[in-house]
Amino acid sequence: MSNRPEFTEAITDYIISKIPPYIGLAVLQLNEEGRLINWMGPTHKYLDEKPKKEIEIELLAPFLTGMIPPMINPMVLPHVQIKTEQYAEIHIVEDELMHLWVFFVDQTRNAEKLQQLLQEVNNVRLKHYNATSRSAASPFAAFHLLDFASFVYSDKTYRPIGNQPVWIKELSQAKLFSEDPVPMTEIFPFIEVFQYEAASCWEGKSDAKIESGIWEEDSIAGRKIYLKAMAIRHNHNNYLLIKTVNREGKQDNQLIQKAREQKLTLDQLARTERELKKLLDFKDQFVSIVSHDLRSPIGAVIGIANLLLQDKALLQKLNEKQKELLVDINDEMQRLLDYNDKLYHWSNLELGNFQLHFKSIKPANIGKYVERMQHIKLNQKHIRLVQQFETQSNFELKADETLLSQAINNLVGNAVKFTPEGGTITIGSQINGSDYEIYVSDTGIGMPAEVSNKLFEGFNRRSTLGTYGEKGTGLGLGIVKKILEAHRFNIRVESEIGQGSNFIISIAMKK
Repeated sequence: MSNRPEFTEAITDYIISKIPPYIGLAVLQLNEEGRLINWMGPTHKYLDEKPKKEIEIELLAPFLTGMIPPMINPMVLPHVQIKTEQYAEIHIVEDELMHLWVFFVDQTRNAEKLQQLLQEVNNVRLKHYNATSRSAASPFAAFHLLDFASFVYSDKTYRPIGNQPVWIKELSQAKLFSEDPVPMTEIFPFIEVFQYEAASCWEGKSDAKIESGIWEEDSIAGRKIYLKAMAIRHNHNNYLLIKTVNREGKQDNQLIQKAREQKLTLDQLARTERELKKLLDFKDQFVSIVSHDLRSPIGAVIGIANLLLQDKALLQKLNEKQKELLVDINDEMQRLLDYNDKLYHWSNLELGNFQLHFKSIKPANIGKYVERMQHIKLNQKHIRLVQQFETQSNFELKADETLLSQAINNLVGNAVKFTPEGGTITIGSQINGSDYEIYVSDTGIGMPAEVSNKLFEGFNRRSTLGTYGEKGTGLGLGIVKKILEAHRFNIRVESEIGQGSNFIISIAMKK
């Protein structure tokens, strides 16, 4: 042909030493940018278009997308399906002039022989099917003649098909092949990694095939055996084929294998992450449903307990111990209702099942709401609630009033829990530089730095008892954090043991 590439010494040596003497060798010469310089041989067998100078190789040969420049030099791609009935071995080599060379070696004849063998075995299977015979149970039953070890994969187990090839006897774990099913990951640890990649093939609905990289095993005699696996989906069944490969290109395949193993590890992590996310979503949905459905029966028990405590005739018939038990029932159910409500809000916040409805609100109105909600607890411990909301600035607070009120109510409820009888809780607002701040401070017992630094780390089940022995849910501050994050507000805490605590919500003022 008119375009004949000039072979450099290195490329000439490569052709002589590495390229098998098969009919159908085609050569493309590319510049370092992957554009065609010259070509030689029957390129029509491998390319859909006639080669043209300066055309990008990926436009001419889409199956080489991502392969130019090669990861290693040289790179060998064995048995690539070029067209529907065309297979080739592809070599990509870089020479000393920074040119890239792509060699196509025809393998269609080998593929045709393989297809013929598959058809013959299928015919035998249809004529002589025997349910008790493993050798007649699969189209791959005779593949040991091609040096393949064949297995059917089902229910996470590998069962051998037909006879096993000779090379298996050379493995130190050969005795394990006598078992049914075969403990594949014990014999070949690499398969445990490969099967995560194979899952994309096996879980599909149509016929498919995927190949592994090359790995090595030690023989009984101490020599290295190089193996390659193939996962196949055929007629709704899953198969694993393992074949020996020669030592040629061992160094290159080790590099490719390491890259593949790294990708498989990342894929495995991604798959695990997806499964974990599904489980977490299910958990949150389950908690949300259960806590919602529990609210009515808990409320009913509280209602009955309140009726009994208000029935003077009944109370006169009860002794002190019975009255205490009735009060305890009411208190515990109130605590359970509070816990259940917080659990419900927590799970819905985790799931993102809420929408913010922003509007202009007055922080002082939130203070009034909190005082109503905490009135009983404040009176029980004789705690004074002081409100000091800043009203002089022109700052307009935009927030979801319901959710922000709930967050501040949780902070005040937490302050009540840890403030001794006769103490003071202050709730207010102030301007601090470019931030508008809402604070909740108390004269309570305070906390050390190692505790305050971990206050907002989600579900803290190991909560501390309050000054009256109040039991916490471990959810209140986690809910506060979620609500403020949704608003893009920040929160910090200042506290020392014996000096009380100060929770500060920071809201950036727009300039």
